[in-house]
Amino acid sequence: MTFEKFLPKGMKDERRHEKGFTLVELMIVIAIIGILAAIALPQYNSYRRKAKAKDLIAVARACAAEQAAFCFKSEGATDPAAGDCDSCDNPAATLPSGEQVTLTPNFSCTSINTVATASIGGTTYTATCQGAWNTAITCTLQP
Repeated sequence: MTFEKFLPKGMKDERRHEKGFTLVELMIVIAIIGILAAIALPQYNSYRRKAKAKDLIAVARACAAEQAAFCFKSEGATDPAAGDCDSCDNPAATLPSGEQVTLTPNFSCTSINTVATASIGGTTYTATCQGAWNTAITCTLQP
């Protein structure tokens, strides 16, 4: 037994030609989209912060490479004077995304150690590059 048996003949014809979605169907779709957005947006923002933080490694690596280049030029100098590494002398650099970076170079030619720190999206990231001028300089990133 269908609902249409109780409708007058004119209304039966109108009902057959109606097309579209009911309000309940639209509300269900909106609820599903809302749930997916609530899950996806925080993950997306996390990925964006991590991508920006990868630029922090590049800043620290450039500073460490400059320190290694100084040591290579002086072939074994043990304590480079302040001012010899231009990009490392500036304690405040800026990432391409606009965040401020604090550089802390601390090195002799036997121990290059550069720390770059930036606050990205409320999280403080620290990139550390270390090694010696004649070895591979490794960099790590900590949230």
